[in-house]
Amino acid sequence: MAKKKSSQEKETENLIKLVLEFRLLKYIPRACLPYLKNIVSENIAEHTFYTVIFAWLLGKTEKEVNQEKIIKMALIHDLPEVRGGDKNLINKFYSQPLNELRIMEDVVKDYQLKDLEFLKLLKEFKKEKTKESKIVRDADILAQMLVEKESIDMGNFKAKRWLSTSLKRLKTKNAKRLGKALYEIDTDKWWLEIVKKYILKTEFLSSQDPFFHLP
Repeated sequence: MAKKKSSQEKETENLIKLVLEFRLLKYIPRACLPYLKNIVSENIAEHTFYTVIFAWLLGKTEKEVNQEKIIKMALIHDLPEVRGGDKNLINKFYSQPLNELRIMEDVVKDYQLKDLEFLKLLKEFKKEKTKESKIVRDADILAQMLVEKESIDMGNFKAKRWLSTSLKRLKTKNAKRLGKALYEIDTDKWWLEIVKKYILKTEFLSSQDPFFHLP
């Protein structure tokens, strides 16, 4: 007969199962990408990562916001898609809306997560009434803009329409500022500046190297 697990062992196992469920996000492709019609790929875990980065940066620029809440909200905002799947605009129109709150209720119940406030954070995110929820929503859009910008770099100029639309969807002042900069920037600029600032001043490159003659 198997030994009965202690409450601590059950709690530990639940946390591991939660992490394993989160990990499945890396196997769920973004549902919007087929409509973008290019070779750029991204899964939900990757999208979540960039959402968290943008949320962190936006949170630092706003006064009187709960930075910890912003990060947590960004981390969990797409977790229901593990059980419900990701849907693009067309999918959503022709199918029943994904009951993300119901899914999150089950996640909390399955793993005994009341203390982590997953459901409370998701409800706040969906209502978009607080500063924190508006920041995370804009971070979500900015993360999408990265894919659209990369698609343009890959030669898909139709993605510019997507990028323009996403830029118009941003609501907070600082997100609009970041979005405009992302829309306009040469995405190679950051590493070309590193080459000019550091590498060209050393003997790392020879005069025959094509990067040696960067303008």
